[in-house]
Amino acid sequence: MLPDERRSKILELLEKERSIKVNDLVKLFNVTGATIRRDLEALEKEGFLKRTHGGAILPHSFSFEPLFTTKKRQNLKEKMAIGKKAAEIINDGESIFIEAGSTTLQIAKNIKNKHDLTVLTNSIEVARELLNARGVEVILTGGVLRKETIALIGPLAERVLREFRVDKVFLGISGIIPSKGMYTASIAESQIKKLIIEMGKEIIGVADHSKFGKECFSFVAPTNVMHKIIIDDNVPPHYIEELKKEGIEVITVHPEE
Repeated sequence: MLPDERRSKILELLEKERSIKVNDLVKLFNVTGATIRRDLEALEKEGFLKRTHGGAILPHSFSFEPLFTTKKRQNLKEKMAIGKKAAEIINDGESIFIEAGSTTLQIAKNIKNKHDLTVLTNSIEVARELLNARGVEVILTGGVLRKETIALIGPLAERVLREFRVDKVFLGISGIIPSKGMYTASIAESQIKKLIIEMGKEIIGVADHSKFGKECFSFVAPTNVMHKIIIDDNVPPHYIEELKKEGIEVITVHPEE
């Protein structure tokens, strides 16, 4: 197993268990303790965990947010399936907004063959992904680059967002508690998300199971602003029922093994 693949598995395990031990990881991956400690050190530098004596834990902070490079690896199969399904409901000739995020980036990867599509985005990564897509016009908002998420934020981005209206908005979700609301770790990104929601005729959330039951630092909006949400099949059923009670269409994908 390659180091990146092993570290991705470590992140998934940490997300579920909240804490992990070096000895357990040694047995699980059949590698040395030194190898696991190097993995944990690398992941700590990326901001995803905090090392402890003999293991690691998740940082206990509402304002904590892992780097984009870390989030891209986390639950990748689920995000790929969500992105593919989202692309299926995008029609040629539409205008859409794709928000910055690791799940929304997967949407961009699946719309390169669309025709007469206009994509507005605050994501450098989304714009780069669509650079050579001939049938897709890309409009970047401009703004201040937030390095943690590679998102354009701030007054300039906000001013641009107020000038546009689109057919569909694809909204990334950092944390969601159905019937309560959606959250993100950054006040600045929360403000951007609020404006993004206002510009769309149809609001479509995209979130893998790890975002559910998670309350972050800054409130974005109640969940019922969404018309649809695309999720993976590991989301607990009671959350799905709550979303449906709010009148939200829930689209569930089944990631490939």
